[in-house]
Amino acid sequence: MTQERKHRMLPVIIFSILFGLIAGAAAEIITRVYFLKDFSVPYFNNEVNLANLNNNRSNLIIQDAKKVVVNQDVKVGETISSIRPSLVGVFKELSATSTKTTASQYYKLDEPLLVGLAITADGWIAISASADFQKDFNIKNYVAITSDRKIYKIDKISNFDSLPGDLIFFHLESASNLIVKKVVPRTDISLGQSVLAINDFSNVLLTSLSSFKKTPTVLSSDSLNARFTLAGTPEDQFKNSFVFNLAGDLVAIIGEDKEIVPAFSYNSYWQTFFKTGTAAQPFLGVNYLDLSATKSLNLNLEKGAWLHNSETLPAVIKNSPAANAGLLEGDVISWINNQALDANNDLADIIASHNPGDNITITYIRNGAEKEISLKLGEKK
Repeated sequence: MTQERKHRMLPVIIFSILFGLIAGAAAEIITRVYFLKDFSVPYFNNEVNLANLNNNRSNLIIQDAKKVVVNQDVKVGETISSIRPSLVGVFKELSATSTKTTASQYYKLDEPLLVGLAITADGWIAISASADFQKDFNIKNYVAITSDRKIYKIDKISNFDSLPGDLIFFHLESASNLIVKKVVPRTDISLGQSVLAINDFSNVLLTSLSSFKKTPTVLSSDSLNARFTLAGTPEDQFKNSFVFNLAGDLVAIIGEDKEIVPAFSYNSYWQTFFKTGTAAQPFLGVNYLDLSATKSLNLNLEKGAWLHNSETLPAVIKNSPAANAGLLEGDVISWINNQALDANNDLADIIASHNPGDNITITYIRNGAEKEISLKLGEKK
């Protein structure tokens, strides 16, 4: 009889427990909604949206605040570690003729004259260097040391002249399997994103991209027009630096004058150089105003490259591929091949992604009518 009574009471006990749990949860929900005005769902949401905090929930307590800081520090540390194998220190070559160990026979690895970045796995290195350094840079008098402490002689140097960002390339003799960083394309760059500027093995600046601009006002289809600015002016020690995103990919180069040139702008230069061994730049031959950043009183257009003369040059350069194809001052180029010209796709950037001799199709607007031409890009002399 006692055993039978226990079986009868079991459902009652289970029901009472479940009812108590449901009643407790309901009471908490009612308290949150009607008294605390908190409409979040408890138990299921482990994240707090700081943008949704209001007066009824103005006190936010992070119980383990150290984790927030440590996670950021860890990410930056991981990025630096991933970049370091691609960096190369440039040193004045030392003689090892004496058996006596003196300070003059040391390479102080954390104090290179300049830091370069591996651009190809077989030994091409990019450095940003002042005009004075470039003038006196005899490759026979310098060596490069990689992060794994290997010393390389320099056997070749690029024939680039006056590249923005004061960029030159040299080659490490017998180098192989160097780690190369990806160049971030224009479409993957956004204002406000965190970046790291690195100019040697002991100086790192964590900052962010604050603006993207083009200079000068009238742009050339055949120059590197795009420039970045960083949040805060970089100190002089970050001249001739490389800028990376937190994934460790190359974003920009800071030149001697602290002008910040997007890395994607150099694509045509080093692509042709590494393929042919000669620096070659594509040439279209127009000057223009970017209508996504310019309001014309004569045109009802919000994007495109409006062919316009500068103070010293015509809108369409004589005997250029553009002139030979029939483009005229006042035309508005709207498409190159299948790429529309807009705030994210500048004419010069698109031309820079091609090589001399490439055939392109240009869609343009003249007197309100859309036209199309095909031409072969020349080589800028």
